[in-house]
Amino acid sequence: MTPRRILIVNPFGIGDVLFSTPLIRAIRRAFPAAYVAYLGNRRTEEILRRNPHLDALFIYEKDEVVALWNRHKLHALRLMASLFRQIRRSRFDVAIDLSLGERYSFLLALFGVPRRIGFDFRRRGRFLSHRFVINGFQDRYVVNYYAELLGMLGIRQRDGALELAINEEDRQDAQQRLGTLGIRDGHRLIGWVPAGGVSWGIQANFRRWSKEGFIQVGRALGRQPDTMLLIFGEPQDHAVCAQIAQAIGAKAVDLSSQTTLGQFISLIARCALVITNDGGPVHIAASQGVRTVSIFGPVDAHVYGPYPRTDGHHVVYREDLPCRPCYHQFKLPPCPYERACLTTISPDDVLEACEAALAGAGS
Repeated sequence: MTPRRILIVNPFGIGDVLFSTPLIRAIRRAFPAAYVAYLGNRRTEEILRRNPHLDALFIYEKDEVVALWNRHKLHALRLMASLFRQIRRSRFDVAIDLSLGERYSFLLALFGVPRRIGFDFRRRGRFLSHRFVINGFQDRYVVNYYAELLGMLGIRQRDGALELAINEEDRQDAQQRLGTLGIRDGHRLIGWVPAGGVSWGIQANFRRWSKEGFIQVGRALGRQPDTMLLIFGEPQDHAVCAQIAQAIGAKAVDLSSQTTLGQFISLIARCALVITNDGGPVHIAASQGVRTVSIFGPVDAHVYGPYPRTDGHHVVYREDLPCRPCYHQFKLPPCPYERACLTTISPDDVLEACEAALAGAGS
């Protein structure tokens, strides 16, 4: 039976949502007349609103609900009840649950969604009607795991390119910002994201390369003619971004906490290369066809790295360490080696990858 109303559920971060964009596109191509909606969180809302294949978006932000609950429990209950009503009234006949848990599939069953497709991880798929058993994501890209679920709808994913649109307003904002900074069309721009990994919360530091390493690589790249470094970061990253910009010198511009997500995407799209830790920014750059150098510590780049993997994406990691990648089954174990997977990556390692990427770009 051809599905008429489809809901995709993904409560995770920017990278995971971008990984799902080939799935969204495949569904739209297979069922052009279907009503396709997505349930995501506040952090990924702007990414999802830019997707041309979605008809509706539902937002559930756990932190907002918890904060509201602590202030006024009745208002929190009303907020959740309103969301539940909207989903139930939509009368979805298919749901694709990417959450890896059982909470969403239970609610979807309660709402009367007959076909509930998702991953059975650690026997958490008991409320799914169609399940794909996994023991975590390993050995292949997340995009490929998501594609497996499409088979339960009788369709195939034609291509795995990540998709993220830029609107004209953001494009003009980016051009104006560059002009204000005195950056000409002849400048080669390198995007610089030295923090990132916000979705890991207090463990974010375990996927970040050193500030000193970024400074040394930045100084070396800054010595190249007509090259400017644009440094990006979240508001909480501003202090470290400002320190790096100051240490690199006049060739570095600190834009941390000064751009909207749309402006960030537009500026990234103007770059010849983006250098970043493991995290959402590398996937945003990949979605814009921008070359990347990404630094991976405990996480497996063959699962969570830039996709699709091409000569334009260079991943720097310590292949010779038997302990990495140690991030398995969505958990990060305690590290007895003082983060050797990151601390033993040298500036020369990263600079070599940068030079290879820029050479491939014809620079």
